[in-house]
Amino acid sequence: MAADSRPRAGSSGARPRGAEDRGSSERPRVGVISLGCPKNLVDTEVMLGLLQEAGFAPVPDLASADVMVVNTCCFVEAAREEARAALREAAEWRRAGGKALICAGCWPEMDVGGLRQHFPEIDAYMGPGDVPRIASVVVDALGGTADGPPGARRTPWLYDERTPRLQATPPWTAYVKIAEGCSHRCRFCVIPRLRGRYRSRPIASVVREAEQLAARGVREINLVAQDTTAYGAGGGDGDITQLLSALARIEQLHWIRLLYGFPNRVNERLIEVMAQEPRLCEYIDIPFQHAHRDVLRRMGRPGDGESYLRLIGRLREAMPDIAVRTTFLVGFPGESDEEFRTLLEFVEAADLDRAGVFCYSAEAGTPAAEMAGQVSPEEAKRRRHEIMALQQRISLARNRRWLGREMDVLIEGRREGPGEWVGRSFRDAPEIDGSVVVRPLGERPAPGDLVRARIIAAEPYDLVAEPAAASRRDCPRTSAAAKASRPSRRALGRGRRR
Repeated sequence: MAADSRPRAGSSGARPRGAEDRGSSERPRVGVISLGCPKNLVDTEVMLGLLQEAGFAPVPDLASADVMVVNTCCFVEAAREEARAALREAAEWRRAGGKALICAGCWPEMDVGGLRQHFPEIDAYMGPGDVPRIASVVVDALGGTADGPPGARRTPWLYDERTPRLQATPPWTAYVKIAEGCSHRCRFCVIPRLRGRYRSRPIASVVREAEQLAARGVREINLVAQDTTAYGAGGGDGDITQLLSALARIEQLHWIRLLYGFPNRVNERLIEVMAQEPRLCEYIDIPFQHAHRDVLRRMGRPGDGESYLRLIGRLREAMPDIAVRTTFLVGFPGESDEEFRTLLEFVEAADLDRAGVFCYSAEAGTPAAEMAGQVSPEEAKRRRHEIMALQQRISLARNRRWLGREMDVLIEGRREGPGEWVGRSFRDAPEIDGSVVVRPLGERPAPGDLVRARIIAAEPYDLVAEPAAASRRDCPRTSAAAKASRPSRRALGRGRRR
């Protein structure tokens, strides 16, 4: 998907220097490949905004670019392989006449030496903390003077609502990063080393950015951080419930979704606020990672399957329709057959709406990489397949609960077939969850419109619907009372979402 070059939230509103007397074709053209999670995508959007403000011209066609920036992820081996493939393509572009190639993101912060060895075509490197320097890095790379390792550890940084940012998502949806870094010490994770300790943005800054987005037509914001439920730590001026309550006052927004929660931080107050505020999606993403107590302790994580089941029960008691998403990590060092069976039993009992499953990969510099009892990749893949097969059956059953019921659908585009459109419901986070196919839709909606639809068929990941009698294009709010009465990607080459 191409980057949208219109000014978005946080833009200063100033025209790029030189734009008054030079067309965009005369300015250095910059293409970006953004890999990894939505948090990385926000960094990419900020880099694009800063580059445009400095007089560069962001372009969607990478082949026409003078400068290419690859914003990498290295969270797991699969992410590094995706980044290798992108860097190989970018290196070929550089050899074919591209003027400068910049490698940004977590991978240069983790192993700039290895990247230099394997990709000599790269002209400059940037860590996550170097984002505000992107324009000077590009200028130096074009001039042949770029050097030095990335500096994320030296210069911890977090954007705010005044920072230029070009929205690369569709204009009706956006991510808002509410915090940076991580202070958890999960033994398999490199993020604290790459992005520093957890630090929060002020509530007023997040709210002003959300207001700016809403004023430009965004109807859905998705809140992201390494742990959104830790919001307020590291310099914040409130907790996640106070932030959500403030955001819920923005009338132009239809959905506010919370991603990346931590199990022991989802408390009764958070559940209460989510249940009471109509604009807050009844959706929560809580990476449990495992269910066996011993595995979780080896991972450096709290809780166990029993406490997680109690948490899911409290969520569903307050919000019977809540969509609960999680991720699991299989093949962690020492994971026995018995411990894996405990995880399978938990998946069956939890009856989760969505689940992603990853195979453990040893990450250099993490305690888990040195642990005894490393599980073979083949066995980890087998375990992943077994859980995914089970979860597919569960997801289908969860989706079938919606047969005959109505929901709002945010239309995102046409689908092959007469009169068919595809969109998402409150249960579907962008790019990681399923979709709702609406057919046939008599009146022609525009992407970004909300329509009321009745569910007529269910699949493991998607729903199929027809327009409801009260189908609409406007965005009236569902009242809190009504909620209570309800029955119990590449040229902006965006990769996987986690």
